[in-house]
Amino acid sequence: MELAFDRGNPQQPKGHALAYFRVSTEADKVYSTYIVILPVKADLAKYVPPFLASHLNNMSLSDFSAFAMPPMPEPGSSYQELERLSQLRDDDLVYGGSLFSFDLPRMMESVSEMVQAYSQLCAEYFRTATRPETLVESAGQRLDEGSYQVNEVLFSLLSEVDRLAELARLLGKLRFALEGRDAGMLDEATEEINTLARYLPENFQVPSLLIAANDTSRKGSRLAQLYLDRCYRLSAGDLHSVQSLEEQIRALQAQET
Repeated sequence: MELAFDRGNPQQPKGHALAYFRVSTEADKVYSTYIVILPVKADLAKYVPPFLASHLNNMSLSDFSAFAMPPMPEPGSSYQELERLSQLRDDDLVYGGSLFSFDLPRMMESVSEMVQAYSQLCAEYFRTATRPETLVESAGQRLDEGSYQVNEVLFSLLSEVDRLAELARLLGKLRFALEGRDAGMLDEATEEINTLARYLPENFQVPSLLIAANDTSRKGSRLAQLYLDRCYRLSAGDLHSVQSLEEQIRALQAQET
């Protein structure tokens, strides 16, 4: 089964995901479940009485390390709510395709296939990924070659909230370099922000933020702050505030310098 990640990276799955399906006849509704990949193996067979175990022969009780709850996708949450929750909880958000809501056996089968596919992605990533401290050490050994791989590693390990905090710090560094006319520091800050932008959603518009931050006028400073505030609001799922900030950005851009 091919999984479509709306949020998260299939090459670096988190091990927990909000999964959803759509129904072609119910355009405004999504059916969702939650997938968990346990970091330890669990043998449930020893906890289940024999007379019950015979009725659960379709479940792998001896290795219960990956599952979805509920086992069949349930209607209720809107896509916007799932997206908001996935951001707040730092979950993967994964789309499983289109189903018929009246075909209950197929819905359960699709969830099972989704759990298996997601579990395989996690198993591959967890098996081959290097420990974070080892990655940092390895990247640090190549600093003298002028690479920014340490930042690549660190940024990839940060949560979205921490990445935004790092973005704010780097913008302060960039403004300081501009005011002090330090070309070396300016290039370094710009490179770091461009690297960090690869680990933030495209709709955060970091390139536009960077352009505004390089404008030393009062208008540029204000635009940069609005763009940064917009990033934080997007991350929090506060779409009402995002719309207000976008209106302020457009109004400010329309003004003459």
